[in-house]
Amino acid sequence: MEVIVMESQAYKALVGRINAIEKFIKEKKEVVNQDVPMLDTQTVCAYLKVSKRTLQRYRSNGNIAYSIIGHKTYYSIAAIKQFLKDRNIRRDCESLGELAQKGVITVPQE
Repeated sequence: MEVIVMESQAYKALVGRINAIEKFIKEKKEVVNQDVPMLDTQTVCAYLKVSKRTLQRYRSNGNIAYSIIGHKTYYSIAAIKQFLKDRNIRRDCESLGELAQKGVITVPQE
């Protein structure tokens, strides 16, 4: 075992930096999880007009971002928009409006 000796002031500075990094990570984690509307697989399939298997293939290939919470897969609206933009798939606002009108999703106003 190797012993490293350092001055007390340098040690305190190092601990301070570690604490600052920890604080930054905790704050960043809280910001990411706040008020992000998430849609489940069934809703995304209805919106994109694809099967569950096709949506799973998109996930496996890394085409669409997703989160798994409690053994259930969710997608953010931003991830769906990015997927559509990347793939040049055209979905009009009426389709999204239809789902919102049926109460399937709640669309935030931009």
